[in-house]
Amino acid sequence: MAANTPPQIQLLYRVEPGCLGPDGKDHIEGFCAYAQQHISAPEFATYRFVPRYDKSKDEVSYTLRNKRLSLQQAEQFLAHFGSQRSDFEEHLDEQLAEAIDQFLRPS
Repeated sequence: MAANTPPQIQLLYRVEPGCLGPDGKDHIEGFCAYAQQHISAPEFATYRFVPRYDKSKDEVSYTLRNKRLSLQQAEQFLAHFGSQRSDFEEHLDEQLAEAIDQFLRPS
């Protein structure tokens, strides 16, 4: 990362296998790879999609420079870019829903 490049917040999104239907567990790994390639983040963020096999882990978590952020810290970072966390996550949820539809659409 160049010295004058601002840091990017990373959103780790754990995707529930059930969102892909009853046999979602058979497709979740492929979907996460698909989502990684087809969903683009704003310039101040990066997304990482992984299966959510362990429900004790949060669905969404944020890091900055490899350090985990509290939700309040994530909100502060996003506010710096004129974004609210709820809007940021809602937009991503909409992108994920579209990606799921495309992924499940018969070829």
